[in-house]
Amino acid sequence: MSAKENTGGKNPAVRRRFQDGNWRNRNGVWSCKYREYVSQPDGTYTVKERGKSFPGLSERAARAAMKPILDAVNATNGSQAQTVIPKNGVTLNDVAEKWRKLAAPNQKPRGLETSESHLRRILPELGALPLSALDNEKLQQFVRKISPGRTGKTVENIMLTLSGILGHARKWFKDVPTFKLSDLSMPEKVKPEPHFYEVEEIKRLIKAARDPLKTILLVLVLTGMRINEALALRLEDLDYRRKVVHVRHSAYNGTLGTPKSDASVASLHMQPELEVALRKFINGKHYRKNPDGLVFCNRQMRPYSDNKLREKMLRPLLQKLNMYKPGKVFHAIRHTAGSIMLESGASVLNVQKQLRHSSATVTLNVYSHILGDSQRNAANILARTLVGLGGKMKSIRKVKAA
Repeated sequence: MSAKENTGGKNPAVRRRFQDGNWRNRNGVWSCKYREYVSQPDGTYTVKERGKSFPGLSERAARAAMKPILDAVNATNGSQAQTVIPKNGVTLNDVAEKWRKLAAPNQKPRGLETSESHLRRILPELGALPLSALDNEKLQQFVRKISPGRTGKTVENIMLTLSGILGHARKWFKDVPTFKLSDLSMPEKVKPEPHFYEVEEIKRLIKAARDPLKTILLVLVLTGMRINEALALRLEDLDYRRKVVHVRHSAYNGTLGTPKSDASVASLHMQPELEVALRKFINGKHYRKNPDGLVFCNRQMRPYSDNKLREKMLRPLLQKLNMYKPGKVFHAIRHTAGSIMLESGASVLNVQKQLRHSSATVTLNVYSHILGDSQRNAANILARTLVGLGGKMKSIRKVKAA
């Protein structure tokens, strides 16, 4: 099929419609047919029927695999999907505004900051759309637009924030759409390698640090606490008689709040070395008496900000010692505490309880390299045992044969 482009002559132009494909299932195999407009040197174009089959794929998987092909065809054809916006429809901007008034105040500060960061990416693209327009196709286009330059995990988190806000919207508005990440083609997630310090590096770091950073580092490495939990410690959390440190609060941007989760609330063993360090700090010149009874506080009598502590104290010290690596440097100390415990023979369950992971699976995922070393050591011991046993069995067989 060919036709002239419409330039005011007799031949009308064929309208190039947006295509989402003509789908069919034959004998359990999904296939899609579509049209491609091929320009010719004389100004005409040929419409070619194309098709692609997807043996072994479900309908959802086949549509996801076909999506990039149809996007490229529509872009080449100069056709675009037109979204009809109904008048007076509730938009995502409306939902976000109500969410900020009713739901956001109940979020923890760090979670709220993350949600607002995600909304700064979501609303410029989708905010003006009515809720009825947020179908899987529109969301897939959004995923495709924000994916370049971001990790798969970041894209997933942005979409989870959108899903959570729409979940709140269903309490306030009718006909709010739902979507599942499994219905979208998401970028691949690459698991980041956790950052650890060697034992000698930790010793060098603590030795070179000055208070209050020195005592904070000791608390982190001897308990495995998160930095925000350590900065929220109060005098009443230190039980010298029972030799425990109670984790009851978390600090974020100078404000006390609750820990990350219910599982994070715990009583951790206070080693003699930690008790000596805490008593020494509290009785020393770097401790500031304050109304909240904080162990560590700044000049404004508020908890330290972990960001400022990292940028002004820890990072310069790591750079001076040639130990700095980009990443969550405070969290690397927590990872180091976990790895030292595992290497010392502690069980995965005990390390999980000490670090207060939500499950042993989280511990296994984070410390797989340590467990891999343990597995290799166990396999070597097994091999040495069996080789010795094999030798004995061989000699026994020889004796019986004689």
